[in-house]
Amino acid sequence: MAIDAKHLLAYKVEDVRQRYTAEDSAFYALSVGMGRDPLDERRLAFVDPSKGEAQRVLPSMALVLGYPGFWMVRPDTTIDATRILHGSQAIEWHRPLPPTGDVIGRTRVVRLVDRGEGRHGMVVSERKIIDAATEETCATLTQVHVLRGQGGFGGDPHPLPTPQPMPQDEPRWRIDIPTMPDQALFYRLNGDLFALHSDPRMARTAGFPRPILHGMCVAGIVTQALMRVLAEDDPARLRSIETRFSAPIFPGDTIQVQAWEDGSFQARCLERDEIVLSNGLLRVT
Repeated sequence: MAIDAKHLLAYKVEDVRQRYTAEDSAFYALSVGMGRDPLDERRLAFVDPSKGEAQRVLPSMALVLGYPGFWMVRPDTTIDATRILHGSQAIEWHRPLPPTGDVIGRTRVVRLVDRGEGRHGMVVSERKIIDAATEETCATLTQVHVLRGQGGFGGDPHPLPTPQPMPQDEPRWRIDIPTMPDQALFYRLNGDLFALHSDPRMARTAGFPRPILHGMCVAGIVTQALMRVLAEDDPARLRSIETRFSAPIFPGDTIQVQAWEDGSFQARCLERDEIVLSNGLLRVT
């Protein structure tokens, strides 16, 4: 089935209203590796829901708020669900996330890129996280999904913006972060229950030797490491982040975050000497 560009551009993704608690915020932080050192008092503020208003929220939690599920796999989108890759992710924070909240996730398709028959297409989608009480936008998420070999549907032929170039000098920081063998099982309880991250049989069917770690979990792990070195663990200083997904990570692998003073970053899997996040940039105040 060919992609129906007009239908996909107008595709209605339902709004998602979500009430989250201080415990949800603490669990998210724990699921991406904060709290590994229970004596680090500065970081305990992110994982201790008893702190009340003093509790802090890891900004990348926006990734799991108002999430409508992996809607592109629905048959009525006209996309071949077996040929979708998450290509890149960006977040712009408009204000810090509170430890508890009632939010609305509003998702829409903003652009379809068509590289031609037999080549890739791209879906650019946007999700706004909106405070349900004030209607203020807390964060705007933009992501690109690659439609492998599904081009030729008459979409926009102009390419996406050039990715953030990586510095040519050595990174200022190299931070090694071991992931846990059961980390995907914890992270999926944030709301992403896609079986590729938990079911060994499905993972093998998809061509992987075992379940892979959520790309959004890797992004959260990297964000908390960058927040430490570039913003002194102050979530209010984070303004935006963008990155490309280059290769999968398996639970139990070690992620090395490589960061530069200008906010550029990438992440490498040490076991396979493979870049897993590339062309990254974190902007802080």
